[in-house]
Amino acid sequence: MGSRALPETAGIDNRAVLAIVGSFLLFVGAAIAGILLFLNSEAPGAFTPRAESRFPSPELQTSPEDDLTRFEAAQRARLTTYAWVDRDHNIARIPIDQAMQLVAGRGRHAYDALRPAPAPPPGASGGNP
Repeated sequence: MGSRALPETAGIDNRAVLAIVGSFLLFVGAAIAGILLFLNSEAPGAFTPRAESRFPSPELQTSPEDDLTRFEAAQRARLTTYAWVDRDHNIARIPIDQAMQLVAGRGRHAYDALRPAPAPPPGASGGNP
């Protein structure tokens, strides 16, 4: 069946490992104690519990249902009515249903770039003939 190899003996000194772990724990404990002493001397009230202060709850909406109803009515009005957006530049808002019909009516050219405005007739510029 072959020869069996015995497990290798531990080459680690258990006392050295325990001394290193114990020293590390002693160092951590001393560091924590030093930090606590420093904080206690520099900020004496750091470890005393503070009184909890409660803020009043915000009153953002007194009647959310009414606010939602008003908001939806305003949105519906914007989507279903005509209005000027910029009267100086002749930009108006039209109802969404009519806008969708206009876009759908253009067919496959619905999202092409807009054509520029036609040029004025040659004599209308006010220049010399």
